Amino acid sequence: MEVGSMARYRRDTKVNNLLITDKAYRVIYRINGKKRELTIGSIDIPINVARNKAQQILGDVAQGVDPLEKKKAETLNQAFEYKLQELLDSKRKCVYVKDGKIVGDTRASWNKDVASSIGNMKLEDIETGDITRLHIKVSKRGKYQANRVVGLISSVFEHAIRLSLVQYNPAKYVKKNPEFERNRPLTDVEFAEINKQLNIIEARSNPKNIKSIKYIRLCMLTGGRCKSEIGSAKWSDLDGNKLILQNHKTDYQGKPRVIHLNNQAMAIINSCDRNNETILGVKYPWHLWNKIRKAAGCPDVTLHDLRHNYGTMAGETMKLEDVKELMGHKTIRATERYRKQREHIAKENMQKVGNYMQKITMSN
Repeated sequence: MEVGSMARYRRDTKVNNLLITDKAYRVIYRINGKKRELTIGSIDIPINVARNKAQQILGDVAQGVDPLEKKKAETLNQAFEYKLQELLDSKRKCVYVKDGKIVGDTRASWNKDVASSIGNMKLEDIETGDITRLHIKVSKRGKYQANRVVGLISSVFEHAIRLSLVQYNPAKYVKKNPEFERNRPLTDVEFAEINKQLNIIEARSNPKNIKSIKYIRLCMLTGGRCKSEIGSAKWSDLDGNKLILQNHKTDYQGKPRVIHLNNQAMAIINSCDRNNETILGVKYPWHLWNKIRKAAGCPDVTLHDLRHNYGTMAGETMKLEDVKELMGHKTIRATERYRKQREHIAKENMQKVGNYMQKITMSN
């Protein structure tokens, strides 16, 4: 397309060949004696992302590669890298950005389920059926996890659309597994039994279990998220009796996540080895936790349920807005579950009283 055929545009001040219109970013270049123009993304993507993309395109031109031809060969794996780079360029802090590099669960999930299955396919060749078959495969391992994989693929396609790499998102039409809000409150007996099993294992003085025991106890005492907060907390995050986490799940406004530490939690942290970068030195104590929950008679309880249990107990004495801050929720809606949980517990207790009164009345 000739540049002169364009509607109103202005040139970028840093990348001269980058043109900015009301709706999109476009780059102009000359190859094989011909002027060409390529749309590289809609106007809603950050300007630094558009600049980086424009410089990549102009670099290809300098090597004699026509970007229009190269665009047709973009794969899903490449689009995934563009999506992650966009997160870095926008300086959005999140649990999978660390020291300028993409790490953690997002890349691990992609490499495990997507990269080798459909990741090397061209974007324009991927159909809903391809993603559906992957979803069915991952569902055998975990239905919710399969939904997350599809959601990740969908976000990559949406970003690819903004970059004008593809026209539509085939992941939008995949039928996901039904999801239900998990509601697994711990009884006082279960909570006490878990603590009892921790004491039993701790008494055996097996050094292999010490870090994992501390990990589980901190989950019980702080209400922190397991992997992204408790398991990832560094010594540099410790500020007095608080953990101040800069990279965390709900950081959408640049605010740190503050985890307040009670005396019991501080005692555990102070007993940890300061030679490790992270406080606990273990990412996730799966094997020990699985052993403890089975021995405690509650094999379906997850470490994340300990967080919910903490929130429920906090809700017994605190206002909902205070519980929201304590739990690090982005919105009050996420905290509402603890109000419902308190109501559920209140109804159970009321019924227990009723049953007890009925028993006394009948005995008389």
